[in-house]
Amino acid sequence: MITIGDVIRDREPYFVRESATALDAAEYMTSRNIGAVCILDDADKLTGIFSERDLLRRVVLARRDPASVPVRDVMSEITVAIECSDTPHDALERMEQHSTRHLPIVRDGKWVGMLSMRDIMRVELSEQGDELRLLHEYTGI
Repeated sequence: MITIGDVIRDREPYFVRESATALDAAEYMTSRNIGAVCILDDADKLTGIFSERDLLRRVVLARRDPASVPVRDVMSEITVAIECSDTPHDALERMEQHSTRHLPIVRDGKWVGMLSMRDIMRVELSEQGDELRLLHEYTGI
């Protein structure tokens, strides 16, 4: 069975320091085509998540200057995380329970990356493709 660790294997763990500005975080996310980024302190401890939604609600609509507001002041708190040993199905259930599209990933209590709904969709599509290939081989159609 595939685990979250398998899903993120060989992937760069995206993060921004909590001292960065909201503009820095937005530029970082844009350059990597991601919708959210983990926020770490100087000791590499996960302190929050900053998403496109946070940017809109807490910066743009609040009429704050993204170039001067620290991301730590506008990030979301961590309400849930997922272990590397958990499955994509576990992650999907957690996302639904907590109404989130992103989950920080931890291994032995240490932050190692971020999982998105897009990642889960890729896994599901891959598994369905494998099942279809097996059915085609079995039926000869």
